[in-house]
Parts: sequence; structure tokens; C-alpha cells
Amino acid sequence: MKKTILVLAAAASAAGAFGEGAAEQFNALGYGTLSGKLQSLTMYRDYDNGANNYSSTLSLQLDYLSPVKNGWTAGFSYIGVGVVDAMDIENPPAGLGPGEALLGNGRVNVLNEGFLDYNFEDFSLTNTTVWAGRKVNNAEVFRANAVRSKARAIQAVAVESKDLPQTRLSVGHAGRMSNWIQAGDQWKFRDFGDVFGVGYKTDGVTWGEAVNTSIENIELAAFDAIAWDVCNLIGFRGRFGLSEDLALLGYFRNEKDIGRAAGRNSNVLGVSVESKLDALTLEGGYFGVYGDDLRFQETTTGINHALGDSMMIFAQQFGGGANTVYAKAVTKLEKTATTLYGLYNYTRHDTGKANKALRSGHELNFVAKQPIPKIDNLTVAFKLGLGYRDGYNGAPDIFGTDTRLFLTYGF
Repeated sequence: MKKTILVLAAAASAAGAFGEGAAEQFNALGYGTLSGKLQSLTMYRDYDNGANNYSSTLSLQLDYLSPVKNGWTAGFSYIGVGVVDAMDIENPPAGLGPGEALLGNGRVNVLNEGFLDYNFEDFSLTNTTVWAGRKVNNAEVFRANAVRSKARAIQAVAVESKDLPQTRLSVGHAGRMSNWIQAGDQWKFRDFGDVFGVGYKTDGVTWGEAVNTSIENIELAAFDAIAWDVCNLIGFRGRFGLSEDLALLGYFRNEKDIGRAAGRNSNVLGVSVESKLDALTLEGGYFGVYGDDLRFQETTTGINHALGDSMMIFAQQFGGGANTVYAKAVTKLEKTATTLYGLYNYTRHDTGKANKALRSGHELNFVAKQPIPKIDNLTVAFKLGLGYRDGYNGAPDIFGTDTRLFLTYGF
């Protein structure tokens, strides 16, 4: 571990001193585009049931994108993360490394992206591509969620097109996935049987999705994902503009077991209102899970909903029988370029469901992100999460905090 930290520290020093200039010089040669980021993350969680941990990590991300040659492009992204310090650095729990327990902020050493991309421009389809390999996919079924030092990535083959007017189409098959969670082996590219925790190997996930904006002030999305021998996901998302500053958001999805999976069925209904007041964007509404716990959610593939940005998932809003009301606010201060973000949710659980250990829960998230004046590409971000659980069926009430400090330099 110490060797890894020393290597990362040396690479980080080099990146900080020469990264931007070296990248610019390389990019000027015409051999492709080199970029990256250097990031430190200090994180502390404290639950009043006695669980707590902190860790400080240093990460380096190096990205490369080749020039287009006869329609072909290659891309790579390496991410290395070392633990500089942690509460459990000398004695981590069995099966975990330092900083991984409770935090999911541990070590990473992965080629997060490595793909070939072919554009069908020679066939008069200038906005249609096919790609194969490892890639970050941020759409309806899979979300990036780069909430630690890496984004979620999939190992897949996919076709994406925007050649139909106001329409984005995507069809693909993923065999493995690398999560954002830096604990155990979850950051590695794992079989989807491990991702969904079913205890057996699967044939991956086949998905398709479409997003259309051809009707003025309306965005409609439909998607389907077959997690073989696990479940089938079908969903719809809509944004309906009622005026220039007011929109209605709708969300529905169903998950049902398939193949050898144990019987389960989940329905999700979401209705929200989005409003813009000058530089302030407000969103609030309802999100309900009827039936069983969701398979496709923040800790697995991601979910394209505001609650998918929850820092702690303290209220367990993706559990079966959970009914959530939430409010989100985002603004950017023009004079200082400061971004401010807040997300609150209250979740009430159906205690009539078997083995429920939670009656209700609250979570409040706050984020402030600030570019450092007079130092290009350097930002600092502070995140704070506060959560409360109302225990049920013998489970205790718990109050928890989640504090994070990011310092990021891009080049």
C-alpha cells in the first residue's frame, strides 16, 4: 500500500507541476488529446450508534482520446487511488482495505475506459456510432455518478445514434460493470451477478433506450434493460414544459424477475415540479417504490432521478414500500462562480412489509463548489450530509453525518 501511495504522490507532483503544460504540448502534436485530473478527498462519517470512520485519499486520472482515422477513435482512462490516511489504516476490517468500511473511500487501480468507437459518417450517418470496450455511460439505464474518485463504467458493445430528428437512440449489451464504490472489489469490472448480489453468474445486461424532444417543450424517454437471470426493467421518463420557467416531471418504472431469479416485482411512480427563479432552479415532488426493493438503483447501475444523487441513502428511499417526498435546489453565484446545491428527502416506509427495520428517515445534503481565483482548473468542493432514521421492529434510532472535502486540479 505504501508503495502505491508513493507512486501516486510522485505522479501527482509531476501532474501538478507539469500536467497542464505537458498535456497542451502533446495535444498540439496532433496525436490525440491528453487530459486528466488530480484529486484529494477527505471524508468522515459518524453514526451515533458507534459506527464512524474517516479517510483521506489521493487520486490521479489520465485520459486519452485518439484522432479520428477513417471513422475510428480510441479512448482510454486510467484511475489510481491511494489511501494517505484513515482511522482504520493499521487494522482494516476483514476483507476490506483502509477507508473502505462505512465510507467506500479506499484504493483503486483500474483502466476505467478503454474503447474503440466507429462513426458511420461514410454511410451518411454522421451521428451514429458503435463502440466496444470499457466506457462511462451516462444515460437512462446506466449513470456515471462520479461521487468519489471515479465514475461508474461498463464493459459493453453498444450502438448510439442521433441521426433521427430530435431523437437519441441507444442499444447495447454489457457483460461487466465497475462501480463508483471504492470498497472491496466493487470498483473492479465484475459480473452482473455480483453487481446485483444474486449469488450466481449471469449473461450481463442487454438494454435499449430512446429520448425524443420533437414536441415543443416536451422530453420523453423510454428504456428497457434485461438483466439476464435477474430481472427485466422497463421505464418511462417525461418532462413537460408548462411555461418558460415551470415544468412537470413524470417517472415510472417496473422491475420483474426473470429466469432463475427469485420471484419479485417492483413498481416506481414519481411526480415532480421544476421551477426556475432567475439563477435558482427548484425541484420537488414524490417518489414511491411499490413492491420489492429496486435492483437498478444508486448502489448498482444508477438511476436517472434527483434521489440518485443522495450522499448517504440514509432513508433507504429505494427500498420496497418506501414513499418519499423531496426538494432540490441548485444555483450558481455569478460574481464568484460558486455552485450551491441542496437536496432534502423524507421517506416513510410500509412497516407492514416483512423484516422492516425502518419506520421513516430524513436526509439533507448540501454541496458548495468553488473555483480557486487566479489558479486555472483548480476547484474546492465541500459536501455535508445529515441523516436520521426512525428505527422499527427493535432497530434503534440513528443520527448520522457525512462530511467530504474535495480539492481537484484538472489538466
